[in-house]
Amino acid sequence: MALRIAYIGAGGFSSRFIHPQLGRHDVELAAICDLVEEKARRAAAWHGFERVYIDFREMLQREEPDAAFCVGPQAMQYEVGLQVLGMGFPLYVQKPAVNSSGQVREMAEAAEEAGVVCHVGFNLRSAPAVRRAAEILATGEFGAPSLAVFRYGLMTRPVWRDAILDQHVHPIDLLLHLLGDWESVRVTPILQQDTRGYVATITLQSGCVASLNTTREMDSSDEFIYFEISGRDGHALFSHDGDLRYHRPEADDVCMQRGTWNPQRLIDWWGYFDDVASFLAAVRGDAEDISPIADTIRTMELAETIIDRCHEGGAPE
Repeated sequence: MALRIAYIGAGGFSSRFIHPQLGRHDVELAAICDLVEEKARRAAAWHGFERVYIDFREMLQREEPDAAFCVGPQAMQYEVGLQVLGMGFPLYVQKPAVNSSGQVREMAEAAEEAGVVCHVGFNLRSAPAVRRAAEILATGEFGAPSLAVFRYGLMTRPVWRDAILDQHVHPIDLLLHLLGDWESVRVTPILQQDTRGYVATITLQSGCVASLNTTREMDSSDEFIYFEISGRDGHALFSHDGDLRYHRPEADDVCMQRGTWNPQRLIDWWGYFDDVASFLAAVRGDAEDISPIADTIRTMELAETIIDRCHEGGAPE
């Protein structure tokens, strides 16, 4: 039976990445809410939401959906999201869920108390290359990872904290998702004129050492994210902008190509579709949630520590 969905938010991100794919899932788009009624009506006309509201409480009380989406600025996701969880509805929010690890923990506790799913849209966890990488890392053939390198750009926000919390949480979360919890971190900011970035050396609890290298100089159209992970006896994973190569010393390499451009590539190849599918499956009870909010607390704690280390190293506020 199709899940009845209520959606809070008709902004640009939702319109580009979430609303267009909902019709491909087994859901009934019961209603959409936005403080700007015109935006909500436009989203309803374009994507098939049945009713429009400007008050999310009224919408949830009247519609009694099976699940709710709340996508917008982090302050809104925190303030509204806590109320949605308090009303007992499973909830989807976008990454980062809120503005601090303390607020993440508060929302995780609210979800646990309500006994409902609260999913954070870290879409890279659901990207095909990342899912395949996770499967390979789980095999005995690869062995325990010993060294990892992650590279990421997009430091466009003028404030370092905003750039790291809004943008760099992507590779930070991906690193922990693939390699496990972190133990310590050292950070050197890049302070050359007209550029910004940093190198973070992260020691994982497993003993694996990873470096996160960021700079706004990267070409995000062709170098959105890169990572490589070294295993035992020459086994290694390499991923460039969404493709994947698994090198095995005594066998042919296993390769996954990202494919040619098409209108759905961003939604499908970067994991947005499967991310939503994971939330819906968890709501139905068909599968474990791939990105529960409690699982993102350490992501935010590492991001906050990197921010502190950048400032200690001379980076401006």
